[in-house]
Amino acid sequence: MEYEDHDSESDRENYESSIVTAPSLYLRPGYFRQTRKGKIVKSLSERYLRDDLGLGCYYVDEDSNKKNRRVKEATNAVPRTIEDATQLVTLLKPCYCNAVVVCDTNVLLHNLDVLEQSASQMPNLVFPQTALVECRANRRVAYDRSVEIMRQVGGDRLCVFFPDVHHSQTAHVAEDDNALINDENDARIRNVAALLGEQLRHSRYKVILLTDDKGSRAKADSCSDYEARSVRSWVQELDQLHPGSSLSDLVAQHGGPAAIGGKDTVTNDIFPHHVGQADLSLGVKIGRYYRGVLRSKDPQSAFVTIRRGEERVAVTIEGSQDRNRAIDGDVVAVELHTLDKWLSSSMNVNDPKEDGSTIKKDSVVGIADETAEPSLNELSNVPESITVNDAANALKPTGKIVGILRRNFASYSGSIFDKPSSSSSELSEREKIALDNERDHPDGTSTCVFFPVDNKVPPILIRTSQRESFLGQRIVCAMDSWPAHSLYPLGHYVETIGPAGSKDVETKVLLQQFKIAHEPFSAAVLACLPPNDYKIEMVPDRTDLRHLPVLSIDPPGCKDIDDALHCIDLPNGNYQVGVSIADVTHYVSPGTAIDLEAANRSTSTYLVNKRLDMLPALLTTDLCSLKANVDRYAFSVLWEVTPNAEIVNVDFKKSVIHSIAALTYQQAQSFIDQPDNDDGDPRVGAVKRLASLARKFREKRIEAGALTLASPEVKFVLDSESLNPTDVQAYALLEANALVEEFMLLANITVAKKILRHYPTLSVLRRHPSPNRAMFEGLISKARCRGFDIDIETSKRLADSLDASQIESEPYVNKLLRILSTRCMSPAQYFCSGEYRPLDWHHYGLAAPVYTHFTSPIRRYADVCVHRLLAAAINVAPLPPHLSSKSYLHDLCANMNRRHRAAQLAGRASVQLHTLIFFASDSGGKEEDAYVLDVDTAKKSEPSISVMVPRYGIEGRIKLGLAADDPKLVRMADQHKIVYDNDVSIQVFDRIRVKIWVREVQDYQRELVIDLVGPSLTKSSKKRGLEDKQKADSIKSPSRKQARRKK
Repeated sequence: MEYEDHDSESDRENYESSIVTAPSLYLRPGYFRQTRKGKIVKSLSERYLRDDLGLGCYYVDEDSNKKNRRVKEATNAVPRTIEDATQLVTLLKPCYCNAVVVCDTNVLLHNLDVLEQSASQMPNLVFPQTALVECRANRRVAYDRSVEIMRQVGGDRLCVFFPDVHHSQTAHVAEDDNALINDENDARIRNVAALLGEQLRHSRYKVILLTDDKGSRAKADSCSDYEARSVRSWVQELDQLHPGSSLSDLVAQHGGPAAIGGKDTVTNDIFPHHVGQADLSLGVKIGRYYRGVLRSKDPQSAFVTIRRGEERVAVTIEGSQDRNRAIDGDVVAVELHTLDKWLSSSMNVNDPKEDGSTIKKDSVVGIADETAEPSLNELSNVPESITVNDAANALKPTGKIVGILRRNFASYSGSIFDKPSSSSSELSEREKIALDNERDHPDGTSTCVFFPVDNKVPPILIRTSQRESFLGQRIVCAMDSWPAHSLYPLGHYVETIGPAGSKDVETKVLLQQFKIAHEPFSAAVLACLPPNDYKIEMVPDRTDLRHLPVLSIDPPGCKDIDDALHCIDLPNGNYQVGVSIADVTHYVSPGTAIDLEAANRSTSTYLVNKRLDMLPALLTTDLCSLKANVDRYAFSVLWEVTPNAEIVNVDFKKSVIHSIAALTYQQAQSFIDQPDNDDGDPRVGAVKRLASLARKFREKRIEAGALTLASPEVKFVLDSESLNPTDVQAYALLEANALVEEFMLLANITVAKKILRHYPTLSVLRRHPSPNRAMFEGLISKARCRGFDIDIETSKRLADSLDASQIESEPYVNKLLRILSTRCMSPAQYFCSGEYRPLDWHHYGLAAPVYTHFTSPIRRYADVCVHRLLAAAINVAPLPPHLSSKSYLHDLCANMNRRHRAAQLAGRASVQLHTLIFFASDSGGKEEDAYVLDVDTAKKSEPSISVMVPRYGIEGRIKLGLAADDPKLVRMADQHKIVYDNDVSIQVFDRIRVKIWVREVQDYQRELVIDLVGPSLTKSSKKRGLEDKQKADSIKSPSRKQARRKK
């Protein structure tokens, strides 16, 4: 509007008034915030506003080339501005409530399950920019889910993004000298609701501000253009409009014990209150508190890694009071106890008490362990004890949780408690928890106890109207809060997975239990991939090795081929041996979305019936896989080796290879077994030369002290249609397996030495600490009673003593000793070389001073990091900046250790599931030989033995059915032996006969059971002799019926 001189005086006044009252397009808002030192300061910021933003924007899919998308679900969501109320009304989706719902920040943080599952009940959603920014600052996972909802296109829902921060009609808020930033944010979100309410005032739609902030709802009462509602009240109204929807079950729980369950008389606090955020920040700054992430294996044991400068140490948290409602993954503030409460380094929190009370034996039958369970501090590469005042013994620091800096609440799979069908006078622990906390409510809902399958998570109290339909089902529940007056956390139902016991359902459960990433790769990750028709071309910075007879040796059906080998004669009589590894880093650039996703997943996970890849399939099974008869980019290690396996020199090259064959282990073994006649096949000659060198390399390793250990692992034969197991077989290890293993070890050791020379403090290595004698005490004692002497002073002496431990009539005993020796050692861990002394880099099992992982970058992220370090060491690529940070490498290695362990546990759980399915198919059970691993010789305990069944790779505890005080029972602790009635004895490493069968615990829950078949301890010697005589007579003298048949 331009002011002209000929306008009247009244027009001049109106124009000047409009200038004064018009909203400014420039803001300089101020708010108060707290600094790290605890001071309160006022912050000012400049913000430019726009008056052309309409009523927000919505997303449409305008990709004209939809057929070429890598996944059908990927969309090209493009924002479109909503110009005015007329256009908005045409876009809105009609529904029973005819409401436009504006979401506050607390809704996005705590009630996304309601939004995700209410598309038909709440089809019109508005996401203010302020709410999304606050959500992102507090919880990135919730922000990503919110954006995913908002960017959905083509469905029956309209989601509007409203840029209230820069919108001229919503950015202005009332000036208040005492206002905090949260008050300003709440005001802007209310302005969004008010503006939409004003624009839709004459339409059939009403505007609902959805917020659980009571103060914000109170301030909204003064505006008549919209209505402010809490999530629960609004969802209850929707449930009345949509009977059977049960949206109320999805609402996050933040009430007291009377609201969710428990005894109404409980009013006192059970746990100490958490310190406020301001005091926590100040306490961390002055050194009173320490910040760290809590890690736990179960609700009883936990530790927090604290850091002071470059030093890290694990603080042990004992008991529920000191843990103070913190769960695994929470970022907490811990206060150290005084020195008199610290633990001796030789004391274990879970050790048996000195009064002689025994540990409760687990009778559950499961898959045999391969290694000792790593401690949490080992997975995180932090020491658990420190030396105080030059004391002879180091102490384990202990402390208590005083506050939660960031919660790690998540969704968990499990089941609602259902009373077992079997009657028992003694209540189980779960029954006691349910009895104390379950109750019915007048509104028809019930408080239920949800037991997660993840034993790190405590039971969760949820309120639902669908209790009966949940029984016998695997469901997902989310944890919402944990008030100080509640013994257990509060949560809400999310979704039903399916019937408990179903193979597919239990597979989903175990993936969630071990937090295995199994969702499809995001559009951002897929956008990093090369096109589907990508061609491998020779480039100047690569060495052309396509003329060499490179070949791979893998299990049958292998799709992700990481490695290939070659061996050719040189003119001087030596060999050139090469190990070529898939060049994953050519396709995965540092810092990209695909790299961050791979770093988070860290490893591929192998289940019995499926593989969950670290990288998308285009790379895993195509471009990176070293398949036969195609060109592939590789990273090659080339040695010149004498016929006596002496290494003359080594070189490292980025290369292009052309594999001439993708052999299976069986095919390679057939080449090894062929006579030494030259038939002209380059594959045969290469494999035979490699096998000859591998034998010599292996002999040198064993001579240096490398261990030859064993595993109880088995494999399943699956039905081609149902994928149910039809048979169980032991792995047949051939010389071809050892051939590949030998050269992979050689490549890993060679690369480790190379990167250490160039990056002595930044190398990603793998260490295997020497076992302490305490870990081997049990095995040494058991072996001694059978005449074996296990020596663990060095790996060489251990290897020699295992070789000497033989029983001619029972050859499996030697393998059993090797399996048990493996369990006495902690598993190897990834670490950053700058965090340990060079003496601690040693790999005990391989007798190698340094070791790393280089040979499997398709399925391990550690190998990707090593490839980048090696590329920088040979000057073909710069070292990524983040790999120059020891702090980053520490966190990266800790995540890789946890993910690697989780993948192992998920694989074992999958084997356990399929083992259960296999035995459930045989109603009569199966008899098989087993070996005794342990004999319970404690005086007051119920007699039992632990056994392993080699045929199926399972182990469990067998109760012998004898009373603890049976006078006929003799326990010989020093001999690990029991004798009954002076007639029958069972000793460790004895071979016995057992029966394996499946028992129904509940209608939907089954478990494996192992029973003793022979020798029998419950019958007298006289009765056993009589039965044996009757059996012999029946064999010698057939019945009349049998005689007639024979005649």
